[in-house]
Amino acid sequence: MRKTLFLASDVRSGSTYIAESLAYCLDRQFGYSFYDLAKELFSHLNNLSSAEEVLEIYNSLFLDESGWSSSKLMCSSLSIIVRESRRSNAVQLAFFGEAAFWIIVRRRDRIKQAVSLAMARKSGLYHYYGDGEEYPDNKCELGKQEIQEALRAIELSDTYLTVFKQLIPCSQYVEIFYEDFLDNEVKFINQVCQLAGFGDAADPDAYVNLAKLRPTATETKSSYAEEFKFWLLENYHPTQ
Repeated sequence: MRKTLFLASDVRSGSTYIAESLAYCLDRQFGYSFYDLAKELFSHLNNLSSAEEVLEIYNSLFLDESGWSSSKLMCSSLSIIVRESRRSNAVQLAFFGEAAFWIIVRRRDRIKQAVSLAMARKSGLYHYYGDGEEYPDNKCELGKQEIQEALRAIELSDTYLTVFKQLIPCSQYVEIFYEDFLDNEVKFINQVCQLAGFGDAADPDAYVNLAKLRPTATETKSSYAEEFKFWLLENYHPTQ
C-alpha cells in the first residue's frame, strides 16, 4: 500500500530546515528518498483548483521503492485540499486516510517568525544555501508596521494549523515546534520514525545534521524582534 508523509506548516516556521534534516537522516539511515518533503509541490493550487488537479499532483509525487511518497504543504494549499476532500472520496483517502501521515510544524516565538517573514518579503530572500556571512538580507531595514502586518498573517496561519490538526487522528501526526527541534533534533526525528513505523533512526552520539539550508541575519532579526516587543507593549491601542 502506498503511504505518504506530509509536512504542514506556515511560512517562516523553520519547516524547510526540519524537512531537510529529516530527509537526509532517513536517507542515510534507511535509504528512503523523502526529498519531496521540503518541496511545496501543491503551492499553485487556488480557488479554481479541482479534486482532479489535487489528485494529479498527488499521483505525480516521487514514489520511493519502499512505497513512500512525501510533500510539504502550506496553509493556503491545505485549505484547497480540505475543501476538495469534502467533495471527493479519493482526495479524502489520499490525504486523510489510514496511509497518510503528517508532520505539523509550528514556531513558538511568533514575533521572531514575523520579523523573519517581514524581512523575507522585503529582501526577497526566503532560503539561503551559501557559505559566506554577507547575507543579502543583513542590511534590510524594517518598520514596525511591516512586522505588525507579518505578525497578523502568522497568527492567522498558526490558528489555521491548530484547527487543521483536529482533522487528523492523533496516531497519524506529530507536531513539532521549531525551537524544540533545535534543542533536540534526534528526539523529534525518532518521533517521526515511530509515527511512520521506521523505528529509531538516529543515535544521539552518531547523529549528524546534513541539512544545507543556512540561517541568515540572525543578530539583525533578533534585534528587530526585541525592538518590536518593546514597541508592542506600549502601542497595543488605536493610533493615528
